[in-house]
Amino acid sequence: MSVELPHELEALRAEVAALRQEKEATARKATRAMASFQQHALAMEVIRQKNEELDRLTAELEQARAAEVDRARALELGNEKLRRSEAENHQLIVRLRDLVAQLSTPILRVWPGVLALPIVGAVDEERAAAITSRTLAEVTATRARFVILDVTGVATSDARTAAHVVALARATRLLGARCIVCGLQPAVAGAMATLGLETALAATRDMSAALAEILRAPPASRSQ
Repeated sequence: MSVELPHELEALRAEVAALRQEKEATARKATRAMASFQQHALAMEVIRQKNEELDRLTAELEQARAAEVDRARALELGNEKLRRSEAENHQLIVRLRDLVAQLSTPILRVWPGVLALPIVGAVDEERAAAITSRTLAEVTATRARFVILDVTGVATSDARTAAHVVALARATRLLGARCIVCGLQPAVAGAMATLGLETALAATRDMSAALAEILRAPPASRSQ
């Protein structure tokens, strides 16, 4: 019995040493497993934070897109209002121009078959064309036989003004009406004489003289 005891002790010692080594190995494995778990948990936390940041950025992007759509819609509405306003302003300007043209050169119906046009101010190409168009339309509508063109208030007295006056007189004659010009300024009369246009129209000193000449015309000429 005394001989076998040391062998048993040696076996126990060896078994204890083996258990100790196994325990140490298990502890190392547990440490490595804990470290791996911690790394995994840290990685998962980083991923979670990144996902939250991505969600926030996505939400901000959607809000920015919605705001951009709203701004584009508001801009389009503003442009549409501006286009409508410009169109309305253009129509208003056209109406005002027509009204100014009518007020600047009114066509008066003196007697049946007799029209009078008192012209005041400058007569340029555009205004001369407007006066001629309105006069011819009124002559046609009223079947006028006489048109008195009072140029006493014409501002410019040059060859161009004289040419406009003569052109209007000739145009009314083509519609069967006689144009009598009164109130010619000396410069316009001189320009007509220089251009040889004095024979193209009848002229009197003033409106009363023009009306008197119409009264002296045969009754058939004064009728519509």
